[in-house]
Amino acid sequence: MPTPEPAGRAQRLAPPSRFGVWRLHQRLALSGTLLRLRRDPLGSVLVALTLGIALALPGLLSLAVGSLGAVAQDWNGTPRINVFVEGGAREQAEGWAAFDGVSTVAWQTPEDSLAEFVRAAGFEDTLTATLDALGGNPLPGVAVVTPDPAFLAPARLRALADRLGREPGVQGVQIDLDWVQRLQAGLGLFERLTWGLGVLLAGGVLLVTGNLTRMAIEQRREEIRVLRLVGGTDRFVLRPFVYEGMMLGALGGLAAWLIVALTLMALAGPTDALARSYGSAFRLGGPPWGLGLALLGGGGALGWLGARLAAGRRLRQIEP
Repeated sequence: MPTPEPAGRAQRLAPPSRFGVWRLHQRLALSGTLLRLRRDPLGSVLVALTLGIALALPGLLSLAVGSLGAVAQDWNGTPRINVFVEGGAREQAEGWAAFDGVSTVAWQTPEDSLAEFVRAAGFEDTLTATLDALGGNPLPGVAVVTPDPAFLAPARLRALADRLGREPGVQGVQIDLDWVQRLQAGLGLFERLTWGLGVLLAGGVLLVTGNLTRMAIEQRREEIRVLRLVGGTDRFVLRPFVYEGMMLGALGGLAAWLIVALTLMALAGPTDALARSYGSAFRLGGPPWGLGLALLGGGGALGWLGARLAAGRRLRQIEP
């Protein structure tokens, strides 16, 4: 009667599960990719820097657009609506601060308006003669309305100015929208430029990783043939190249984040000095962590996609 196998030995001889095989393949592909990158550290660093420069440019532009938007909201040059009212309408004008879209209302008396006009025109020496010729102070009181930052859009400013112009006692409304329209147009241009440049440079990352993958496949052509002869599937053969492209892309994203951080560090001093000269409290800080994660994940995804497309097409051309 045959002796039964011990339970421990039977378990050791059992074939591994599909998940175990998949995990083993993943581990082998990952370790092989890390080994290849360590064999040529200088080449890996140069590739990562190349991809980092390509990824850092749209990141810097996006930060510039966000900073310009913040400066536009905090800048003392926020457009003000000058509402010319009769002298007795001061209390009514001060009540406009409760209107939707109005931040503050400052009252300027006719005497203050006249003094400002005289200083601007250079009539200080002839003020008395000028008033006698005009028959008194002809200037009305002015309510200087400062809109909320959310109402900086030209359409909203016009709507607010029209509403103030319909108030009783208002003789006229003056608002300068030229610089607001130029600022909005500039921000829109920068946003489109950021998206366009980002798409172009993302295509460049795909091309770089794709070319590197094709070169690696050519160098390992005979190895790929042997793997196919012994039953290696296309997915098994493709996996190391995809991992290599993904790692190089992630390293490029990390290099891009470092480039952005160093650039902001170099520009922080001059930017703060320029902001102080215009009376702004804007300060250029470091790169946000969200941008770093986006660069790291985006670089890895682009590297994976570029290697996947290039390797999948090239492997189909290699016969076992």
